Formats: sequence, C-alpha cells, structure tokens
Amino acid sequence: MDEREERAKRLKRLKQKRLLSVLVMIVVLAGLGGGFVLAKDYRQKKAAEEAQKAEESNKVVTMQITEFSATDVSEIAYTNEVGAYHFVWTKNEGEVLGKWVLQGREDFPSDVLKVQTIISSFCQLTSTEKIALADADLEAYGLATPVCTAELTLTDGTVRKFKVGHAAPYSSGRYFMEEGGDAVWIVDENMYTRLCMEEVKLVEAETFPKTTEQSILEVEIKERGKEPVSYLPNVGDDDTITYPAIFSDCTKFVASTVQEFDCKDFAQYGLDDPCVTVTVHYLEKSINADGEAEPVGATMTLEIGDLTVSDNYFVRVNGSSYVYIMTNAFANKYIPQ
Repeated sequence: MDEREERAKRLKRLKQKRLLSVLVMIVVLAGLGGGFVLAKDYRQKKAAEEAQKAEESNKVVTMQITEFSATDVSEIAYTNEVGAYHFVWTKNEGEVLGKWVLQGREDFPSDVLKVQTIISSFCQLTSTEKIALADADLEAYGLATPVCTAELTLTDGTVRKFKVGHAAPYSSGRYFMEEGGDAVWIVDENMYTRLCMEEVKLVEAETFPKTTEQSILEVEIKERGKEPVSYLPNVGDDDTITYPAIFSDCTKFVASTVQEFDCKDFAQYGLDDPCVTVTVHYLEKSINADGEAEPVGATMTLEIGDLTVSDNYFVRVNGSSYVYIMTNAFANKYIPQ
C-alpha cells in the first residue's frame, strides 16, 4: 500500500471519529434538553401545588351561626349600656300593616324599619372566627357580664338568647355567643352599633303635609318681632298665573331627623318664640258625604327655632310635640336674608 492510500484511510477514520463524536454530543444535548424540560415541568407543577396549598390554608371559611329571617321573629327584648327594650309585633284585626309595640310604653311611636334593622342583625348570622367554648375566656371577652344582650322569640315559640361582649382585637368585630351554644364567635361590629341605637332613633317621624304650587293660596312669613309678609299668586292681564319662588319651597317641609318626640319645654330649642314662622294656606282634597273629592281649605305651619351646635335649625311642624332638626340649607329657604 503506498503512502497516498494510507493517508486516505487515516482521513476516513478521522472523519468517522468526528462524526461519531458529533452524534454522541447530539444525543447528550438532547438528553440534557429533555431533562431540563422535565425538570422545569416538575418545578412548575411543584410550585403550583404549593401555591394551591398556601391558598387553601389562607382561605377564609365562613361559618353559619343562625338561620332564620326577620319575619320569623315575634318579639325582641334587648339591653344595652343605656337601657332595656322589649318590642312585640302587633297586628290588630282589620289592620293591613302591623307595628312593633314597646312593652310598658305602648304609645311609643316605634319606627318599624328601625326595629327590623336591629332584628336583622341576628338573622342569617355568619362568622369567620370560632373559639371553642372550653378555650374561651368569657371574662376577658366581656361575655361573663355582657355589654349587650338580646332575646328573640320566634313565631314557632322558640326563644334564642344572645350575648355581645367586648370589641375583638384589630377592629375585627365583637365577641358573641348564644346561650346553650358550644362556641364564642367574632361577629360584625354592626350588631353592637344597632343594639346601641339611641332611643330617639327608633322613633317614627311624622308625615308632613304635601301640596303643590297650584294649590297654595298664600304663604305668610313672620320674623320674630316683625310684621308678617304675605306672598300671593300673581295674575297677569292675560290671566296667566305665576307663583312666587317661596311657593315651590313650601310644597313639602324637609325635616326628618327627630330631636325629641314628646317635648314639654320648647324654650330650650327657641321654639317658644320662633325666629321665623312660615304659614302656608292651601287647598287639599277631602272626601265629602257623597264620596266625592272636593277641595277644602287647610293650613300648615313651620316654626324655626335656634341653631344647633352643627349650625342647623330646630323646627316643629303644625305645633306638634315633635322637635326636628332641619338642615341649614333647607331652613335658609324660609329665613329672610
């Protein structure tokens, strides 16, 4: 074999080695790549599992405490830091609507919706925090001597008794328990707020007369110590009628915040001698003996007294025993500037 042939064989063997090396490298890289992909998939799967576990461990679980509706309640007796109240649902024969009557003070003008609001605090009650009664420090939670108590009698005769204690840490609510229950709960602060509603907030406001510009005959405004000023509709030469701006303001008096409902001393509100008295003479529809509607003369009066500490005004309507607070914006419509 000559030298040329020997060199050709060596080159061939070298090429074969190089080809084999490349093939081995490709296989190794492919294996590494596949392993990387598998490892990546594994890490992602593991991370997803851990995230799911963390989410489940941090998930807030809502637990049901009570399951009844406000219409299931026939009585509610409750105490707060000021006093005690016992409301009974009463519906007399022939009445379309019933009312909540305050026992012992049957003439108390209860606001049905306000009492219902208190009752609704106990309906479908839930919590996210439960403490086993065996582990609960009732003294520390304010439940040994409750801040508020409530006893609800349901229409089926069942009586449910509840206790409301101290505020829980971090403004998370109030400690709460039911007599005969096996746990202490933390419930929404709204329950305590509603149970502590001032008595005057439970009073139903009067229904103020309403009228229209067209039915008003005259508006009279009298400032303290001055002669009254009258406002009348203006009839033009073509019989067109225009009404003074004050007529629009007198179609309805807006004063829904009750200050006192059985006032005996109006002087404390400046209503024994009002700063301004607004008298509205108007026509309202009345049913006569024949069952027909006919216009009859009527009068409504607004008395504006002293300013409140928040620069609103004490007022009363039609000389009733109720004293209201009317906002400055509304009262100033009637006060001559």
